[in-house]
Amino acid sequence: MNGDLVPQYDMLGLPGPGWLFQALMALTLALHWLFLGATVGGTAVILIEGAGARRRGGSPSPLVRGLAPFLPFFLSMAMTLGIAPLLFVQVLYGHLFYISNILLGWWWLGLLGLVMVNFYLFWWAWRRTRRAEPVGWILPAVVLALFVVCVAILSSNATLMQSPAAWPDFHAEGFHRLYLGAPTFGPRLLMALAGFLAAGGLVAAGLARSGLLYGRDGQASPHARVGMNLAVPALVGSVAFGALVLVRMPESHRSAAMTGPEAAFLYTAAAGLVASLGLAMVARRSASLAPVMAAGGVLFVALLALAAARDTVRRAALAEIYDPAGVPVHSEWLNFAVFAVFLVAGIGVIAWVLKLARQRVPAD
Repeated sequence: MNGDLVPQYDMLGLPGPGWLFQALMALTLALHWLFLGATVGGTAVILIEGAGARRRGGSPSPLVRGLAPFLPFFLSMAMTLGIAPLLFVQVLYGHLFYISNILLGWWWLGLLGLVMVNFYLFWWAWRRTRRAEPVGWILPAVVLALFVVCVAILSSNATLMQSPAAWPDFHAEGFHRLYLGAPTFGPRLLMALAGFLAAGGLVAAGLARSGLLYGRDGQASPHARVGMNLAVPALVGSVAFGALVLVRMPESHRSAAMTGPEAAFLYTAAAGLVASLGLAMVARRSASLAPVMAAGGVLFVALLALAAARDTVRRAALAEIYDPAGVPVHSEWLNFAVFAVFLVAGIGVIAWVLKLARQRVPAD
């Protein structure tokens, strides 16, 4: 590809060392994935329960009534935490990221609109459960379908950004379609969806067993099992689709991910997914909260390592035209300090609110 078609990076350089941005991008992306998984997987649990309620002809189950109020919170946290990794991507790859945004046109602009539709649908579902009205299966099915489109847009943008050789032809065909030309697009999309379902199933099971959904009334075990029944096969799918992503990668990308010091990210992610699957299978047969928490914690470590490995592959894909390590650095540590304070404080507030909610659960 003609290098003249690729814009130059910002002349002002980076406001800090590249490795720091890469680490913060991985951390905030893993947190974003966690809450997005809780949202998508929680919606899938409501879909499963809603279909069962339709067959029973009754009102929403205690699991649906307990889980519905959490979904707007999960989605708002996913949206908020999704801003940080996008900002770090812009700092490191902004001249490439904005081109892919422009090429996707209305798809990228419409992403926020789709998310907002789902946000209001969650409030509608919560309102129906408060009136003891059935949520049904159509509403959660629509929400899940919109989330699939959102994940497809994000995956398309990520693959297009690191494929500048495809820009001229893609631009010539207009701004009305997604970029589906990467061989890893399909398995990458499926791996992401499976991971979100797994995270959501574990979160739903953890909330049920902790008593946060509807109190410690003895209903936690059967309702937690719904989440575990979703999490276990979803984790199997994550491992399988992850292996398929590796197989579909160009050899140079696969070599970068599997060799050298940064290969530790990929192997940690793979080991974490397998370990989380094993713990989830144990949790499925147990009535205790501990194995669910362990499975969720290990899954988060896997997501963190996967986010780091993702950037390794991105840099390998762009190696011929761009390397963040070659960009001049003009550090602005005050901005980092402000970000760090608010990030730590925000996580602390979330933990504090969850602790208060846990303490107020009636002991029945």
